Amino acid sequence: MTRLLIALLLLSFPILLRAQSLTEGATLLFKNSKSNLTASEKNKLFIDLQFRLSNDRKQFIADGDVNKEFPFDAQVFPTDLNKDGKEEVFIVYGNSYTSGGAGSSVVVFIKNAAGKYSSQLGFPGTAPDVLSTVNKGYPDLLMGGGLEYPVWKWNGIYYVLARKVNDSEYEKLKKTSLEEASKAYQATIK
Repeated sequence: MTRLLIALLLLSFPILLRAQSLTEGATLLFKNSKSNLTASEKNKLFIDLQFRLSNDRKQFIADGDVNKEFPFDAQVFPTDLNKDGKEEVFIVYGNSYTSGGAGSSVVVFIKNAAGKYSSQLGFPGTAPDVLSTVNKGYPDLLMGGGLEYPVWKWNGIYYVLARKVNDSEYEKLKKTSLEEASKAYQATIK
């Protein structure tokens, strides 16, 4: 019985290692960020994004072979927006082919009540500013630019468009760039 158990463990060991290691895509995606996510969570986020590696394996493409001529970069910004100890992960990615005139798209993954990450936002825009105003535990997010700036507010389940502010209102808002918020959060990770 002991030999059988040892043999089974030895056979399953490579499977266990694979389950806990990062895929090539997740490794590239998270290469420049510090995160508390498990390898499994990072792999799942990469799958949920529906990215594929470019031919040179240094960038990403979307929609399979259709976009292979338009690879793009992606930046990961881990944060803890509501200070609950659970990491939120912003990903800013794309180019004019994937995101139009904005030149990038933004998605944020937030852990839901079931402990699974779900994607929020997911449209063309620039990295948001994190506002000092809070709704249901999460700060408001100010996206993009142009003539008006959309402000997204947490409704308890999703970020929803709450209002738009003009240039003069924008200047008066207390805000932190996503890059600064993420950098401060990553500095707390050991």
